[in-house]
Amino acid sequence: MDNVKTTWWQSHRPTTRRLAQLYSALLYNAHLRGFIDGEIYQGAAKYACVPGFNCYSCPGAVGACPLGSIQNALASTGHRAGWYVLGIILLFGLILGRTICGWFCPLGLIQELLHKIPTPKLKKSRITRALSYLKYVILAVFVIAIPLWYGLAHDMPLPGFCKYICPAGTFEGAMGLLSNPNNTNMFSMLGILFTRKFVIMLIIGLACIFCYRSFCRFICPLGAIYGLFNRFNVIGVKVDSNRCNHCGNCVRNCGMDVRHVGDHECINCAKCMEVCNQKAISLKAGTITLRAPAGGCADDKADSEAKRRSLSRVIWGVALAVLCFALIWFNWLDPALPKTLQPKESAVPSASAPVETVPTQTEAPVSATTETYESEAPVGYDIGNQLADFTITCLDGSEFHLADTRGKVTFINLWATYCTPCVQELPHFIDLYKEHEGDIAMIAVHSSLVTDDPAEYVKSKEWTDISFAVDTDDDLVFGIVNGSSTLPQTIVLNRSGEVIYNQKGSVTPEMLEALYEQASGGTPISAVESGTAPANESRTAPAEVTSYSSEAPVGYDIGNQLADFTITCLDGSEFHLADTRGKVTFVNLWATYCTPCVQELPHFIDLYKEHEGDIAMIAVHSSLVTDDPAEYVKSKEWTDISFAVDTDDDLVFGIVNGSSTLPQTIVLNRSGEVIYNQKGSVTPEMLEALYEQAKG
Repeated sequence: MDNVKTTWWQSHRPTTRRLAQLYSALLYNAHLRGFIDGEIYQGAAKYACVPGFNCYSCPGAVGACPLGSIQNALASTGHRAGWYVLGIILLFGLILGRTICGWFCPLGLIQELLHKIPTPKLKKSRITRALSYLKYVILAVFVIAIPLWYGLAHDMPLPGFCKYICPAGTFEGAMGLLSNPNNTNMFSMLGILFTRKFVIMLIIGLACIFCYRSFCRFICPLGAIYGLFNRFNVIGVKVDSNRCNHCGNCVRNCGMDVRHVGDHECINCAKCMEVCNQKAISLKAGTITLRAPAGGCADDKADSEAKRRSLSRVIWGVALAVLCFALIWFNWLDPALPKTLQPKESAVPSASAPVETVPTQTEAPVSATTETYESEAPVGYDIGNQLADFTITCLDGSEFHLADTRGKVTFINLWATYCTPCVQELPHFIDLYKEHEGDIAMIAVHSSLVTDDPAEYVKSKEWTDISFAVDTDDDLVFGIVNGSSTLPQTIVLNRSGEVIYNQKGSVTPEMLEALYEQASGGTPISAVESGTAPANESRTAPAEVTSYSSEAPVGYDIGNQLADFTITCLDGSEFHLADTRGKVTFVNLWATYCTPCVQELPHFIDLYKEHEGDIAMIAVHSSLVTDDPAEYVKSKEWTDISFAVDTDDDLVFGIVNGSSTLPQTIVLNRSGEVIYNQKGSVTPEMLEALYEQAKG
């Protein structure tokens, strides 16, 4: 029995190389708490590149991916030379070359594990060898040409490979973040680009099952770069030319498309060492033999094997010590870490905390007392909350006090120089500020993770009209507004400092103008309540049907008038959008196969019951039907609101700009104008706040 157990262990125990791969994956992703709180690490170590292919956006990543750093450096060529990236790639290449691919790349480990799935395997051939040069084309186009073009011609960072192809970015970054319950709001940002990358990831994953390390062999630009150093690398597989008889056994048994051991396709995995009949192959670091074939090398001395075992123990001892320190540092000791696993809540005062009286804003466009702009809303970052006060030093040395913006519409934009959508949309904010100068306050807050000099970058863009600041090391502003590493993010406050919009993702000039109009709100609410406004402007005053006509353009963006539609409901009745004028209207897009949809629908029903008579509500199922929606709704006893299945030509989904990303909620005011249109789940508090905002 003992012999059987020993035999099983000997045949299944991980090899030294497999242990090295697992070790590297854990070391590169030592920020384990990132998988708990759904946030990526943004400490100082993130400036350093790890040797292997590991996505910067992985929740656990403690360093940068060298491939992403190369693209960022090329995109910034017009501002600075990427000497650090060039130097680190040269260092990694000269010391290890593609030994990194074979021993220290997490993506290589994933590919090899996928290949272990028992299926028929595609053998290497002249075709696969020819395809192995595809990665050099990808390197030239997506890693070099695209970032250079956008950097020099458009002064814009665009990492072509990361954005359009990288499976590690999709699997480690996107999937790693989206799988965390704290990031459900990110689903609203998904679009066709994510869908395409997700499909690419699946195709590459399937290819790796049938063809050994398909990504490494045919696609990986980082492997293409490291392969150029294989002839010179210090640590790698070496052949004893005096013992080699050129039998070709090593090449025949290699899973990669090598022509000879150690060429640009060789990942130095040292598997060939075991099949070499002449024992001519070994893994060396310069003249030091790290691994030798069974029976030793030709130049071995009597104590060579004992020295190798001793060296191995020293290396693993140091490596384990480094790993233990990294795990402790990146999860508990690093000053860059938030104080708790829920950093966003710690930065915002509780709803029960007293709200300080705000000084009168002397430049306010409306003549009013301080009390006019007081708010009794709870402090927080959700729609309807009063945003907590903060003070931050701007890049020009001045200070931005949020409290001083009362009486104005306030825009807070979270951005970074390395974020392409951020850089693209900032001119829209500046144009809005110029148009409404004197009635608007605006600040763009850069992430505390700085790769370029933000002050120099802003100066080069000649963005001189609005305030710019870099967030504090403890993420003061990001914490208050519930910011994260997902950029850009826009927060809009009304004149009383209450949040009317807080979303991640890009905005258009039309959206910004509509948000300004929505936040400016004409006469402040408190003025109406204190009797200083005309009676016919009261939010609660009854009005004739004609008062709910709208001259807004037809569309689905905020401020637009939603196009009319009629749809047949599951109970046989018809829902006419035009008939809802005078009521607050909620349109919810959902599907039975969408878990967040099913979870949030009871919140809509509760809201409807609470405000019945003053609210219209319909839940429109996707035209893609997998269950019977009518039977499903009946089983849930959802009988209060209207339910319908969209038409085959996606009538409602088309009108509201719906997609396969669900759920989606659209809220209309009494005039049929859009005040909210977002993908992603909503909470009961959000729904109540949206109702209060829409009934205006």
